[in-house]
Amino acid sequence: MPPPDTGDEVVNLLLAAGHQVRNAVDEALRASVGLTLRRFKVLQLLADSGPCRLRDLADAVAVAPRTMTETVDDLESDGLVARRSHPTDRRAVLLALTPAGREALAVGRRRRAATVAGFTRHLTAAQRAQLIELLASIPRHVPAAPGPTPSGAAQRETAGSEPLP
Repeated sequence: MPPPDTGDEVVNLLLAAGHQVRNAVDEALRASVGLTLRRFKVLQLLADSGPCRLRDLADAVAVAPRTMTETVDDLESDGLVARRSHPTDRRAVLLALTPAGREALAVGRRRRAATVAGFTRHLTAAQRAQLIELLASIPRHVPAAPGPTPSGAAQRETAGSEPLP
């Protein structure tokens, strides 16, 4: 994949670094617990939120319910999640981590942390603090997105109107 080309070297480097970290974490998770990053995120969501509906998981990771169904089917066939009846809604099914899912998540979290740490291990404490400060400043200085502009017809309608008192 070619490197990003946004026209801004800093943004290009941020995007490239993020891509490298994501790929390294995905590879580490596959090698250690046989999980893709998506499947790992689903286990994390279930651990953090407790049992929930498939639709809620799909919404949380911004994928179509059908895509989440496939992911959950794979996790269930691996014994990492289980479907169970909703206690108050007979039509709903809840998804929950199994003990094997909790163990895979714990191992995956340790492996992810070790992988991510490798990207910044070479930085001194002062460099880390400076980098954190610089990166945190970027979102604070993003200009507001321009609002929608009126259509030509709306502009013509309001062009001859008198201002309201």
